[in-house]
Amino acid sequence: MIIDNDYSFIGSDIRKIRESKGITRKEIAENLYISEETIRRIEKGDNDPRISTLVPICNYLGIDIKDFINDTEFEYKNLLSLRKEIGDLLNNDSMDKAKTLIKSLDNFDFSKNIAYERELYATKHYFNGLMGIKNNAKLDNSSDDLENALSDLNSRFKVNKFKNYKYDDFSLRILLALALNEYKKGNFDLYKDIMAEMSGYVNSSIENYFVFCYNLAVFYARIGKYEQSLNVCNQAIGSAKIVKETTYLNMLYYAKGINHLYLHEYDRAKESFEYCKVLTNIFASDIIKSSLSNQIDSLLVKNN
Repeated sequence: MIIDNDYSFIGSDIRKIRESKGITRKEIAENLYISEETIRRIEKGDNDPRISTLVPICNYLGIDIKDFINDTEFEYKNLLSLRKEIGDLLNNDSMDKAKTLIKSLDNFDFSKNIAYERELYATKHYFNGLMGIKNNAKLDNSSDDLENALSDLNSRFKVNKFKNYKYDDFSLRILLALALNEYKKGNFDLYKDIMAEMSGYVNSSIENYFVFCYNLAVFYARIGKYEQSLNVCNQAIGSAKIVKETTYLNMLYYAKGINHLYLHEYDRAKESFEYCKVLTNIFASDIIKSSLSNQIDSLLVKNN
């Protein structure tokens, strides 16, 4: 399980305890093989340390890290990290690894915090729904799981009244999955309504921004708004270059290429598809590389 959260607030307390015990940074560095500069930055709050670095430092100083971190909060951050890890695995079609991690959700216990417990249930329903979609299970079952995930977060949620709620990053991600499943079921009107509602939430500050942009670009292309679709792609690609984000950047170039084909701009389409192939070859699985490359080649031949 990956744990990578903001623990920079701990540094000043570590420094006070270290100094009260007469222990130097150099002593810790030499015994734990952690650079003295890293310890200095942790203590100043300039560094957001990994838990794997903090634990041995705290152990050396004879303190329990749980004295600094609320145990429930600590587990909740683990849940968020695990959720991201599973999402990344599903995006890359690493189904077996994803299944193993999804099962590990049963190890969490938030019985003392109702809000976290509801989010845990929502996470389980969400991934069950995604796994159903990925495995081509009954689409109605996947919709049920995704609707249950949203009702776990808000007990008043009803799919026919989805506009009555405000969505955060996670619930928006579930809503997107629900929209895509409704599209596969042939419920195009509901898909259009949900995507139109989601467009008002999409901005560069939200989690999974590039995932949303790709799906929004596809939505606009499906309803014939190719220029609007291109604008979404170009804005997201510009943001991705600034933050050096690669996840889904290949698919944004793919969507851009599709739009150029619809607009009969063959050379621009070919250029966008080349970017898509290069990025896909960097980080995607062999299955995705082959599938996407074949799709692109087929499109270019068909439209040449």
